[in-house]
Amino acid sequence: MHENLSFGFKDLMMMRLRAIACLLLLLANPARSESVIYIDGVAPLAYTVDGKQQGLLYELLSEMAHRVQHTGPITPMPLKRQRVLLQMRPDAIGTLWRFPDLENDYLWWIKLFDSSFFMIAAPGSKVDISSAAAARDLRVGVILGSPAEVFARRSGFRNIQTSANAESNARKLALGRIDVWIATPRVLRAAQATIGPALANPRIGEQIGKAELYLASSREFDPREGEKWKAAFESMQKDGSYARIMKKFDAHDPAK
Repeated sequence: MHENLSFGFKDLMMMRLRAIACLLLLLANPARSESVIYIDGVAPLAYTVDGKQQGLLYELLSEMAHRVQHTGPITPMPLKRQRVLLQMRPDAIGTLWRFPDLENDYLWWIKLFDSSFFMIAAPGSKVDISSAAAARDLRVGVILGSPAEVFARRSGFRNIQTSANAESNARKLALGRIDVWIATPRVLRAAQATIGPALANPRIGEQIGKAELYLASSREFDPREGEKWKAAFESMQKDGSYARIMKKFDAHDPAK
């Protein structure tokens, strides 16, 4: 009886010593926990050429990540999926268009830039894009979950067709499958470079809206980490890195 009790006590002590040893090992070699980074997977904000990531947001976030010593990947994501993941994951930070109905669902760390959204019609088309009211019954193409979709619904368009990417909308417009495409000049220019002369010299109509793109996170995101990203962005503004990257993608695009 005493031998069994003695063996049990020794066994328990050995288990505790092993647990302490493991804890000390972890403290001596702490695992680095990094934020997950998502960005809008829309060209020219993020795209891939020969397997290499490029784009305005990719370059901005890469530079910020370097300054906060983040070594993990930057992942382009469909807009709607990104919105869900940012809200669900307390370790994630990423780009998000800011609207009043989203205001209380996220923490808004940095305004990266704003963009104007315009109605675009194919060259030679006769559709009236002088105002949202005039174009309300036309077939309008937008990217699912984008500010363009928000603006189209707010403006009362009655025939809204969503696509997963800008290139699909651009091709539909060139083929006459939609009458109007709502996009930013940046996105239009990237689509023109992809599909070629079919969308050369498009007709540009009224501005439908203007949206602000932020670096955002869930409300459970570590505020100390958020402040690091803010400081990195501010340092980019001070040393000219931010202006250099923006100019690279907006050299011929004053309306953004």
